[in-house]
Amino acid sequence: MPVSRYRDVGEMPPPPRPAPEDLLRAIAAAWEHAHIRLRPEVPRGLSRYRSLEAAQRDRRDREIERIRQLRSM
Repeated sequence: MPVSRYRDVGEMPPPPRPAPEDLLRAIAAAWEHAHIRLRPEVPRGLSRYRSLEAAQRDRRDREIERIRQLRSM
């Protein structure tokens, strides 16, 4: 792909515009992907731990389980 240089922004061609239906499909796919992949997995309520190590272990276990879920998709 050749590199083009312009002296001024006015010399640049306009960016390509997708058709409206293609744009809507792309936006819907991005939203669906974000909803599935990036949904926060925050446990509800409060948890009490005997030590900081126990809290860190529980968090690590939840992270490992989340990674397993994402890999299985």
